[in-house]
Amino acid sequence: MKVLGIAMGRRNGNSEILLKHALKACEEDGAEVSFFRLHDYHINPCTGCELCTKLGRRHEERHCMYPWDADDTRQIADMIEAADGLILAAPAYHLMPPGIGTVMLNRNHCCIDVPGHRGDYSFKRRVCASIGVGGSDWTSLFMPILNFIGTEMLGSTMHLADQMKLHRTPAVGMVLCNKEALDRATQLGHNVMTELKREEEVVVYHGEEGMCPICHNSIVVIRNGRMACAICDYEGDPVIEDGKIKSIKWDCGIEGTRWSPHGNEHHDSEQFTSVKFDKEAGGVGYVFTEEQQKEMAEGRAKWSKYLEPVMPKRK
Repeated sequence: MKVLGIAMGRRNGNSEILLKHALKACEEDGAEVSFFRLHDYHINPCTGCELCTKLGRRHEERHCMYPWDADDTRQIADMIEAADGLILAAPAYHLMPPGIGTVMLNRNHCCIDVPGHRGDYSFKRRVCASIGVGGSDWTSLFMPILNFIGTEMLGSTMHLADQMKLHRTPAVGMVLCNKEALDRATQLGHNVMTELKREEEVVVYHGEEGMCPICHNSIVVIRNGRMACAICDYEGDPVIEDGKIKSIKWDCGIEGTRWSPHGNEHHDSEQFTSVKFDKEAGGVGYVFTEEQQKEMAEGRAKWSKYLEPVMPKRK
């Protein structure tokens, strides 16, 4: 078994130290472990050209507008593809993980397909866990996004086995004075290995329970009078006592979330409520009338001439 760690913080910083404690536990349980620092790699940001989307919808092998040797995206994707377990570790920046994590995720779309568009490996039972470190408690968006990055990198399937978040740890290395946190990271590694060694298809979650029983995130949105997990799109109804929301009575199970065939179908159907789609058509398969094509062409030509962008100053 191979467990890969991805460090998104500074070299030998708090999140990386916790990551290494987790990986050491995995190694003690029999795994082959490795890690890389994401900041050591160059990743060109996604331009939104939709080339990978077009190829995926045609069930063709995906690639990007960037040549594979233009940056390190393909190498990162290959390392993730070869791993059985994935542990992400990051500090909190402005309520969220470092932006380089989402840049990696955006580009990963062209390397690792989504279920229904790819080969067998995406359906392999793999395990993800996450470690987050915040200088304060300003971390409300942090773990949901970090966990989303991890589960998306493993094929948009809910593989989350554990997560830990540490608050009030602003100074580099101060986590080494927190034995409880170090022990928790070690336990996270053992939990990853427990799930990797289990033969059951569903990955059991070992961490602190969140409001959502699927991804264990506590951010919900209100939609059409119902409540939904902002990450899973899992719906339920509020249970109100004494005028206050005490809990949420959730719907049946994971089959109604984004992490299911229903989720993929819903994603596509939502896109095609406003535009027709034909996988044999040009571009990404969108079909427009001649009148719509003319209107869009004229509009884009008009607005492309309004204002020139301010370009970077380079020597």
